[in-house]
Amino acid sequence: MRNGSTFFRLLLCVGWLVLLVVSVKAVSAMGVDAAGQTFFNDFSHPWRAQFNTDFGLHLLLVAAWMLWRSRSLVAGLLAGLLAIGLGGLFTLVFLLVVSTQEKGDLRKVLLGRHADSGA
Repeated sequence: MRNGSTFFRLLLCVGWLVLLVVSVKAVSAMGVDAAGQTFFNDFSHPWRAQFNTDFGLHLLLVAAWMLWRSRSLVAGLLAGLLAIGLGGLFTLVFLLVVSTQEKGDLRKVLLGRHADSGA
């Protein structure tokens, strides 16, 4: 394993733990139901609207990438839906698992099924 992939995986783990703590605090304070309402209500504030639009588009891009790189349509759709629904809580674990499966080969992590064809 390369040092860069070890550092990458460490960052994924730290990021996931930070996000988990913040998420648990939010659910404890406001419940799960408040997430969607807060997200959409924040569009009334210009900067929160900008942030939420950016975040939403990012989630769609990540989901499209997961679908594109996947060897299976069903697995790609499931991963994409989980990325949209859970955000970084899913995506960070997905990247950790894939980077481990691909032994740190970033080309294979990014390209998935397309890495074998030289795409």
